[in-house]
Amino acid sequence: MGNNTKIIHAFMQRIYYILIIVTMILISRCSSYKKNTSLSLNQNKFLTIAQEDLLNAQFYFYRHSDTSTTLYSLIDTHSLLFSRLDTGMQFYAAVKFSVYLYSINKNILTDSITKNFYIPQSQNTFSASINIPTSYDNYNAKIYITDLNKKTRYSYYTELKIHNDNARNNFLIVHKSNLLFKPYAIEQSTLKIYHRKKTSILYVDVFKYNHTPAPPPFSNTYAPINYLPDSSFTLNPINNEYYEFKVAPYKYYHIRIHQNQVDGLTIFSIDSIFPNIKDAQEMLYTTRYIMNKNEYERCVNNSINQETKKCIDNFWIQIAGSKERAKELIKNYYKRVMDANKLFTSYKYGWQTDRGMIYIIFGPPEKIQKSMSSEKWYYSLNNQKNALIFNFNKNKTNPFTNSDFVLERNEYYKDIWYLTIDKIRQGRLIIK
Repeated sequence: MGNNTKIIHAFMQRIYYILIIVTMILISRCSSYKKNTSLSLNQNKFLTIAQEDLLNAQFYFYRHSDTSTTLYSLIDTHSLLFSRLDTGMQFYAAVKFSVYLYSINKNILTDSITKNFYIPQSQNTFSASINIPTSYDNYNAKIYITDLNKKTRYSYYTELKIHNDNARNNFLIVHKSNLLFKPYAIEQSTLKIYHRKKTSILYVDVFKYNHTPAPPPFSNTYAPINYLPDSSFTLNPINNEYYEFKVAPYKYYHIRIHQNQVDGLTIFSIDSIFPNIKDAQEMLYTTRYIMNKNEYERCVNNSINQETKKCIDNFWIQIAGSKERAKELIKNYYKRVMDANKLFTSYKYGWQTDRGMIYIIFGPPEKIQKSMSSEKWYYSLNNQKNALIFNFNKNKTNPFTNSDFVLERNEYYKDIWYLTIDKIRQGRLIIK
């Protein structure tokens, strides 16, 4: 009996220790969101495909050698799910980056790489760099960012151009020690330009900013892109390491190492309050989509900024019916303009692009299908889901950007365009 008692006692001790270990594991698995919101873990074993980019992800490929390119990325961590990795107090997000490169010339997958990162909850943003083998080629890149705790995957498509030394991804732009992910910089800022080959000179073509709003989706007129610079200058290297120049207002710059090639890097000048509306003139220009010809011309003929502001305020009050309704309508309309600037600005302001125009008038799409060379935006119409579709195709001949998506225009859109504008002018514009 004594031996049996010892065996039972030893067995109970083992059970006790197992229960402690299990309890500690369960405690360590406690999770929290970045924000103080209630926890709602997805118990589904399969990944959820994100319909919108809550990470505000930014990417830039830089070819630093003949055989390798670095992908730099920056994400917002607020939407990630944070969990304890162990019994410590610190919470971490577990994020997986998957990068796939497809040769455009060979039409095959040439390389891929996957890398996991653990991000402490104290970080509001997270930057990562991943090296991937490359050669002289142009690539379409698929990038998946997976929140492993939340089981949510975000998908991105971009282009990598390194087929010659002039191609844009051979350049790296830095402002105050920060990598420039987007192809624009605040006016009067000084930029440093790096190129993996220490060339003796850079050629810079300068273009004055004179872009106009995108034509309506039923219009047959679309201005082609003409490469006609207004001026040019050259840059010499500093300490044989980098080049430097100051960005002037209302300009965009096309930078190359070979003067006889169109390929290069474009930098667009923005104002200091971008993506917000700068002044009454810009407020007027961005309202062109919903103004008729007489309304627009009446305001645009005012040379004094104060008079322009008064004119456009009167326009909003007139269509809204009261000052209070006008304030709400103004807030909602220009919120869309600012969102379009953040999302679609490349060599011109986002509100002037085809995607920006559709975003401002119809709002964010309910669903987007993306591929390497196109986007499809879906909207409901007359309570029918996905009844309205806008197709955008990448403009592969634009020398200034790889983010110029041109709308497939059609007479079919004419009625729904004017109907939607009438709803906006009646004050029925709600930001969800």
